[in-house]
Amino acid sequence: MAQTLAPDALSNDADRLKALQRYGILDTPMEPAYDELADIAGHVCDAPVALISFVDRDRQWFKASLGLDLPETPLDQSVCRYAIRQSGVFIVPDLAQDPRFANLHIVTQENPMRFYAGAPIVTPDGYALGSLCVLDHRPRQLSERVAGLLSSLARQVVRLLELKRANDRQGQMLLELEEARHRMALLAHTDVLTGLANRRSFTERLRQELALLQRDGEPACLLMMDIDHFKRVNDVHGHHVGDQALQLFATLCRDVFRAADVVGRWGGEEFLALLPATGVVQAQAVAQRVHAALAEHPVPGVEPPLVLSVSMGLGNFDPARHLDMTLRALDAALYTAKREGRNRTVLV
Repeated sequence: MAQTLAPDALSNDADRLKALQRYGILDTPMEPAYDELADIAGHVCDAPVALISFVDRDRQWFKASLGLDLPETPLDQSVCRYAIRQSGVFIVPDLAQDPRFANLHIVTQENPMRFYAGAPIVTPDGYALGSLCVLDHRPRQLSERVAGLLSSLARQVVRLLELKRANDRQGQMLLELEEARHRMALLAHTDVLTGLANRRSFTERLRQELALLQRDGEPACLLMMDIDHFKRVNDVHGHHVGDQALQLFATLCRDVFRAADVVGRWGGEEFLALLPATGVVQAQAVAQRVHAALAEHPVPGVEPPLVLSVSMGLGNFDPARHLDMTLRALDAALYTAKREGRNRTVLV
């Protein structure tokens, strides 16, 4: 029998409790692997009650419970808090005769528990998290051979905990890999500065929309937009303000365009917008909202106020026309808008 010690200190030890939290075992559902170990312990020790108990800060919680219909008990009702302080199996031949336990509920209840034996569940780094214990209704002893088997079963509990921890780590790694893959996919299709679709992604979407138009025949429009005098913004205010201007334009586009629309940075200060299921008149109204939004929102933090404007080329996205021809026509309309004084929209 292991040496009995004074009332426990280690059950509230911060490092031990941190070790217990690392395994993430508390309040998890019952599992057959733990139930089977408790069942074997009860059979080996010829005991009607067998528990896999983890000692928390103010309670003991049962991962497996054979013969005792309780999920947990308060720490002051625990015998296992003493078992975790022993180097071997903690045996109490008669709980009713031990002043530490004589007043516990399991001892004073109808059909009381009298015998206890608990093998500490000790992690590879030496922390006792709980115990694999057995209880009986009659005072008795436990042979050295059976006590050794109980300790062996407690080590099997530790192996289950280590397996769970390894699986949890693997699951976390897989989650992190999936998140990294998602971030890489976003980066591959997103302009880093503005957060809009990049040229590659936008071109793919254009080809998809072209196939839909060829099949369904619904109208769609394209807007090619270029921020006016952008080189002057960079030259006068610096490239950091130029970046702010691009970001402001992207933010306003998110506010103005619909969720179904796609806006992408085509290159430099040039942007493209795809408006599915939209006729030219509706698209002109959207373009006017972009002009108005820019007029109302100067680039923040710049004095005197820096108000942007944009020139646009607008046209139908014609499925019968080659995509390159459509883009060239939009580009020509855009430069017509610039020649005619900028801050305007020209139809193809």
